[in-house]
Amino acid sequence: MEYKVLKFGADWCGPCSVLHKKLEDFNDCEVVKYDVDEIEEDLLEKYRIRNIPVTLLVDGNENELHRWVGLFDVNEISEIIKNLKNND
Repeated sequence: MEYKVLKFGADWCGPCSVLHKKLEDFNDCEVVKYDVDEIEEDLLEKYRIRNIPVTLLVDGNENELHRWVGLFDVNEISEIIKNLKNND
């Protein structure tokens, strides 16, 4: 199964910038970065984005598998993907 990371943030958000840098070298799956000031409201509603930064791990159908709010260790994403693949 394919996985994707969706990162919601904004240029003016300090924690978002820190997380953005941490995800620059992440290569376990595709990372899509969204600026909440520049995307459609529908996407924010779909994923219930209320705060930033929010990072989601989604499957190939874009179903949410895991959610992180705020800063976190990006290695957690790798561990979750590894566990999901072992359970496939």
